Amino acid sequence: MTSDARVNEVIHDFYERHYSSVVATANGSAFERYMHQSMERRYGPDTTFRRVLEVGGNQGEHVPYVRHGYEEYVLTDLYLPQPEPTLLADRRLQVAACDVTAMPYDDASFNRVISTCLLHHVPSPWQAVEEMRRITQPGGVITILVPTDPGFAYRAGKQLTSGRKARQAGVSDEFRFVSAIDHRNHFRSIRTQIVHGLRGARVSVAWRPLRVPSMDLNAFAVFSCVV
Repeated sequence: MTSDARVNEVIHDFYERHYSSVVATANGSAFERYMHQSMERRYGPDTTFRRVLEVGGNQGEHVPYVRHGYEEYVLTDLYLPQPEPTLLADRRLQVAACDVTAMPYDDASFNRVISTCLLHHVPSPWQAVEEMRRITQPGGVITILVPTDPGFAYRAGKQLTSGRKARQAGVSDEFRFVSAIDHRNHFRSIRTQIVHGLRGARVSVAWRPLRVPSMDLNAFAVFSCVV
């Protein structure tokens, strides 16, 4: 087993066992709602993206927050997503397992690509972003949410939410270890790699919750790009 495969296995095993009970953005928490709603704020029912691809979508937590119309929504992750039956009942939803840095989709085949809390996990964020751009049609949209780790607000919030839950569940040491190997990229590096991967395109950044351009004062940033 390769080093990356071993790391992915350890991370996947932890989240399989503890995601719903430990992670602050799981199970309909207030922060989960705020985070996902922030990504969808600019797209309401009067907007339609015919084909949508979500990368690193886990079990489809973001899908219920999508307000715009679509004909097809492809939910992907490194491991095959297993959404709730209520999501699978929607025939527009498809699931697939794929590596975001080498996706099995044609050039310019999607109208919108969504990435939530993914780029701090992958070995090469700029390659992932270039793949997102490759499969997005001209005039299409790429939406990327990135936690501001290791910014002060992010770290403090994590200790007060996920860290506290991990201590209560008796998995604090395991949680810290997984966090250390899982968040392999820091925010400033990811931001630079996003800009590089989307060079020449229009990119805007929405900081949350304080809306000022500061890594230490915000919990996450949403990058929006019109290709």
